[in-house]
Amino acid sequence: MEQISETLKTKFNDAAYDYRVNVFRSFLQSPVRDYKESPTTKEYVDLTGEELDTLLYNDDFTSGSFSDPDAHITVLDSTVSWKETAGIRISDMKTAMEEFPDLFGQTIFKVTGNDRSEYLINATWENGYFVNVPENTRNVRLVISEKSERKSLSLKSVIVVGDDCTVDITEKCLSDASEKAVHGKTVYIFIGKRSKVNFNYLQQKSREVVDLTFIKSVLEDYAEFKIFHVNSGGSKVIFANESIMNGEGSDFRTQGVSFTDGSQAMDIRDSSFQLGKGTYADIQVRGAVSGNSVTMHRGNIDIEEESIQSNGFYDSKILLLSEGGYANSKPGLIIKNNNTKSKHGSAISNIDEDQILYLRSRGIDRETAESMIMDGFLSVSVEKSGNKLLMEKVHEFAEAVIANDRQ
Repeated sequence: MEQISETLKTKFNDAAYDYRVNVFRSFLQSPVRDYKESPTTKEYVDLTGEELDTLLYNDDFTSGSFSDPDAHITVLDSTVSWKETAGIRISDMKTAMEEFPDLFGQTIFKVTGNDRSEYLINATWENGYFVNVPENTRNVRLVISEKSERKSLSLKSVIVVGDDCTVDITEKCLSDASEKAVHGKTVYIFIGKRSKVNFNYLQQKSREVVDLTFIKSVLEDYAEFKIFHVNSGGSKVIFANESIMNGEGSDFRTQGVSFTDGSQAMDIRDSSFQLGKGTYADIQVRGAVSGNSVTMHRGNIDIEEESIQSNGFYDSKILLLSEGGYANSKPGLIIKNNNTKSKHGSAISNIDEDQILYLRSRGIDRETAESMIMDGFLSVSVEKSGNKLLMEKVHEFAEAVIANDRQ
């Protein structure tokens, strides 16, 4: 531990040093999964020790440039740039630590995670974006574009939304990495009383990237958080979306879509942790699996003893498009009081041949018919976002998966 502490001090000797050491200790104490809970290991996304080591012993550097005319915040590797936006405080995390030390000490650094990879990212983050939306700020729209060209990257970003705000955020995560890379990121979103936040997330990285992303929202009284996430890139992906529903009457909605083909492996995790009275969580995820790829959907509806009169729902549906593909869904209910409503469901199936026959009887070829069915099956998850980017990408990915599966 002393050697690691010195490494952290040498590479990351900043105001977050004590936080880094504490979460790295949690990383060391977290057991490595032994797979005893399942008769097969294929359903898990395995991370090698070498892949995790790159997040700590990382000597890459940023080069080149990146711009997106639609973006308010751009992130190229660990370099963060932003446009001045009326009424909104935006900076990188390094600057924010100096400008808002009380906020960081009392709130942000109390969130450490609950997964080995999340602990490691929180110990080794280099930079990230920081957004502070003051109370009573309405109709905020932000676009965040991230791109990485590095072999290894570890980012931590924070969004703080005050009381009585309405915010819509779109985050695009891209990478053109041409050789094996490991990217880790945590995004923590703190939502004040009665505020409403929509978060639209797209991950479309190259097949050389191992992508580890943890998005955690903390909701106060009557706060609402809707997240629409689409994952299609990466060789290995762990995407974890969890809401800590502290506030009475808080509301958490998730609509997720995942695509895998070739030899990709994705572990998509969506969970609610409900503490406030009268909370509501609704998680719906859909996926498409082709080639020899692996997709895992899992998550928990966790309603604590004090969270009476609450509701929690989880539903996963996956289309299995090839004989070599593998899909599994593992929803869980952790209910600690009897004054709640909760249920879960999961389904894994092939495309319905009767639907294909119906479309072909109208003069539509089989490949187009399959693409139309899959597009309709998945698009319903992002249509509610009203986000054109996500809807266009889901349509694009659906066509590409069917075309690749036919080759």
